[in-house]
Amino acid sequence: MRRLFRAALYLFIILIILLAAAVLLLNTLAKQVVESRMRAGTGLETRIGLVDVGLLSPTVTIENFKLYNTADFGGSVFINIPELHLEYDLLAVRSRQLHFKLVRLDLAEISLVQDKKGRSNVQDLEKRSRAASRRKKSAAPDFKFTGIDTLNLTLGKFRMANLASGREEEVDFGIKNQIWHNVRSEADLAGVNLLLASRAASVSSSTNRILDLPALLLSLAVP
Repeated sequence: MRRLFRAALYLFIILIILLAAAVLLLNTLAKQVVESRMRAGTGLETRIGLVDVGLLSPTVTIENFKLYNTADFGGSVFINIPELHLEYDLLAVRSRQLHFKLVRLDLAEISLVQDKKGRSNVQDLEKRSRAASRRKKSAAPDFKFTGIDTLNLTLGKFRMANLASGREEEVDFGIKNQIWHNVRSEADLAGVNLLLASRAASVSSSTNRILDLPALLLSLAVP
């Protein structure tokens, strides 16, 4: 009986090790997929520290996400997201819909950069995003975005740099865990844009170029 118990214990330990390895492999694969998809959708270098896919709950957590500017815009960090936590509706996913019960976004830094020709990195990203969207529409139908029940937004610093003049500006939005409910479309993000506008009023009017970025981020997040 003792040998049988010992053998069962060994098998249990092996099973735990295999399960742990499977989770690590799943998260590693998920990280590679997200990085690849973002590079394809933006044409920009993307680095992610961690992707954690919930096995027992419909959740995905992305940590230390950084999107980098191209060399024309200095190659610096464009968007820095320490954490993006998603809780999604599993039944909706099975119907090829994306419905999020909770999105918690910690956006630590956004940088608006103008190159020596007067072009901005935001405009360049919008152009790349539209091109990627056209490629998606020409392919097979994909998931349909149906909304976010609760959006929890933390937003830190906005930086602006002009490579031609060398001028730099910075504003700290100081937004901590601001909540929005029932986000169904880009129009529902108007409250986000108004809040950003009020916090950025003391900065150059060029800051207005950044105010549609939440909608742009939303469009990038939806497959």
